[in-house]
Amino acid sequence: MGIEIRYATEAEFAEVAELDGANFGVGYDEDELADARNELHTDRLLVGLDGGRIVGVSAELPFEFTLPGGALVPATGVTWVSVEVTDRRRGVVRALMEHQIRAAAEAGDAAVLLHASEGGIYGRFGFGNATVFRRTVVHRGRARFAEPVDASAVRRLSTANARPLLPEIYDRWRRRIPGGLSRTERRWELVLRDRPANRKGAGALLHLVHPDGYLSYRVKTQWDGGEPNGDCEIVDYVPGSPEAHAALWQTLLGLDLIARISSYKIPVDDPLPLRLANPRAVDTTHWADGLWVRPTDVAALLGGRRYGVELDCVLAVRDPVLGDGRYRVQGGPDGATCTPTTAEPDLELGVADVGTLVLGSFRLGRVVRAGRVRAADPALVPRLDLAFLAEREPHTLTQF
Repeated sequence: MGIEIRYATEAEFAEVAELDGANFGVGYDEDELADARNELHTDRLLVGLDGGRIVGVSAELPFEFTLPGGALVPATGVTWVSVEVTDRRRGVVRALMEHQIRAAAEAGDAAVLLHASEGGIYGRFGFGNATVFRRTVVHRGRARFAEPVDASAVRRLSTANARPLLPEIYDRWRRRIPGGLSRTERRWELVLRDRPANRKGAGALLHLVHPDGYLSYRVKTQWDGGEPNGDCEIVDYVPGSPEAHAALWQTLLGLDLIARISSYKIPVDDPLPLRLANPRAVDTTHWADGLWVRPTDVAALLGGRRYGVELDCVLAVRDPVLGDGRYRVQGGPDGATCTPTTAEPDLELGVADVGTLVLGSFRLGRVVRAGRVRAADPALVPRLDLAFLAEREPHTLTQF
């Protein structure tokens, strides 16, 4: 008997949460179950059943997704992907993923998005790694601005006082950042939750707010032989302008008793090292794959973004789920079109490679050298490489 795929009922939510918790090694108490209900759309919890028994789950979230140049397209985010430990290697994940990919295409979404708990799972379903993220550690004792800046516009606010201000600042910012995602009211409640159990020994959530940006952080005070050795963790990071970036960091670096300022939220092209007298005060201690993009409307993605230089090329895209296609991409810095064609292709690639290239984080030449994209004429690659670059490094701050 095959795996039945359908959406869960409200009455099945606790069972779904128990399966997910068992796979990720967590137990959901009443508060955590309430948070999960708030984060997820319970009418979009897809389950796989074997003889009426739930053996797999994958949840869907609606997002608006920013392309290079600022165009916004609808996308489905996927989270809570779990399979019962006794039912692995039976095609449960494939059945769930292919159902969601087809549903997203039918709904008019441009892509399915996810953050992967393991990096080797999703490429076979057409997801391409589109961004990277890193662990940044700023050694505060060595971090001094080379030139003083005016930080008088920054205010420290509690969560209650910051709550009315942050969504509008974030929304302005995410519309300009390739890879930016919208946040619903549900998502904001999750971002700003501040239960003691979520603090991991640190203090309450605090916010430095500038008219053009903000950062949210926690402080954990500790001592080493009588010397302060505390940590500050940035948990939300939205520097919406160069002035806001400078003022926020000038203020944060003034925290007393703090030895390190750390975060997984700072993009790889952040200008902080260039502002400091000693750029070595900023370390990167971990790199990993960030957002994975599975195109479900290649034309909307490639025709919706802008390109670094003018281009006119034909792509032959292999897609075993939604069907192969051939597309002509024409455009440049002012906009582009992507239309079906029967012309001979300049590039042959898989749909996952379109996901890797669409935001401009990975250079085309690098993907060609990896053997994933075949160019009919290698002489075309340098110009197309420049065309696919984004105006800045893509960054997906909102994780799900």
